[in-house]
Amino acid sequence: MVDVALVYPYFHREGWWRRLWLFPPLGLGYLAAVLREAGHTVAVLDGTFSSFDVLAERLEELRPRVIGVYCMVTMKDAALALAERFKGDALLVAGGPFPTSAPQVFLGPFDVVVRREGEATFLELVERHLKGEDLHGIDGIAHKKDGEIIQNRDRDYIGDMDSLPFPARDLFENQRYKEYWSDKFGYRCTPVMGSRGCPYNCEYCARPVFGRHYRERSPRNVVDEIEEVLKLGYERVWFSDDVFTLKRDRTMALCDEIMARGLEFDWDCLCRVDSVDGELFARMRAAGCRRVFFGIESGDEGVLRTMRKRFTPEDAKRAVRLAKAAGIEVGTWFILGYPGETNETMLRTLRFSAHLPSDYLSYTMPYPLPGTDLYEKVQGTMVRDEWKMAGHNILMFKGEFREAKLKFGIYKGVIQHRLRKRGFHLAADLFEVLTDPLFRIL
Repeated sequence: MVDVALVYPYFHREGWWRRLWLFPPLGLGYLAAVLREAGHTVAVLDGTFSSFDVLAERLEELRPRVIGVYCMVTMKDAALALAERFKGDALLVAGGPFPTSAPQVFLGPFDVVVRREGEATFLELVERHLKGEDLHGIDGIAHKKDGEIIQNRDRDYIGDMDSLPFPARDLFENQRYKEYWSDKFGYRCTPVMGSRGCPYNCEYCARPVFGRHYRERSPRNVVDEIEEVLKLGYERVWFSDDVFTLKRDRTMALCDEIMARGLEFDWDCLCRVDSVDGELFARMRAAGCRRVFFGIESGDEGVLRTMRKRFTPEDAKRAVRLAKAAGIEVGTWFILGYPGETNETMLRTLRFSAHLPSDYLSYTMPYPLPGTDLYEKVQGTMVRDEWKMAGHNILMFKGEFREAKLKFGIYKGVIQHRLRKRGFHLAADLFEVLTDPLFRIL
């Protein structure tokens, strides 16, 4: 028997198309470390390389007194099925992005929802339950009382990020993750989070757990964790910060700390195009940065304003070229078919994205996540069960454009970009001229 079992109900299914970035559940690693530091016995059950039945059998063997289940939107069915199976056997707690945004979906099957950042809230919840005390008044939870949903006041965010213990990585299936990454990508990668929160307000972005309140760990503390990660046999790090380069001086100091310790490893991160410059990229490259990703989303200035991106296509072009000049690979992300788009705004995005010298290019259709202004905007026109995604790039709401047209646009943009990337500029120009009219009439 253990005090707490933390469950990650994502079940990866292999296939020739499944070349996905799979990472251990870092959030559960933090929870496990906090619980263990407080003297509790804890297990992490990661379903990534397992199955629902195996996870359920393991829970039956462990007989935990508290079961905490992390849930994103695509994990809803598995999370609710686990709650149904173990109802009455333990205190059932749901947490993560989806339960925070929609606690009413989970309360009933689950006993409690932990909202937003979970370390302090979940620890207090566990300790009260194990002592047989009432859960009344715990900040940061939602629960039901007499059939009514009660949402207690929000708990304050953790201020001193260095006070958190490092994630309990010994409870992860590190060998499985390393083997997967070596097989799929030729290197072994794992995440490290150096900051929490994002102060920006993009219309489509959900930040239910860490919110807009930006907090950071000291460079020394982050690099201490990186040394621990490297000792586990990982050779590359994905910095999972929402905006790694938000504070220029701190980013420079972090790079300096990596180099001062003589650490040699590759790393990737997510940046904003308006928070970078050539000197910063040069320092990042010297410290091992191999690749950066930009969520540019549109090549049309009006659509960017609708999305509340607060930068222009020229800003994006400049950032991509500066990163490339520093010897850093660049990945760019775009959204096609955003509410309010026209044929011309989408063609402008396709043309803009295909001309960027990016090494990796990805298009998606708009995905309305609960709690976002985009979700509120299109909620009345939803045509798919958004929690049962059958595949990549499916249109969730009824807009001005059909899904088939948007998929055609995605393939068109990918082909235009690949032709240019391989030096076939005349072929790319011809393909663009021939397919633009076709896109308009579809």
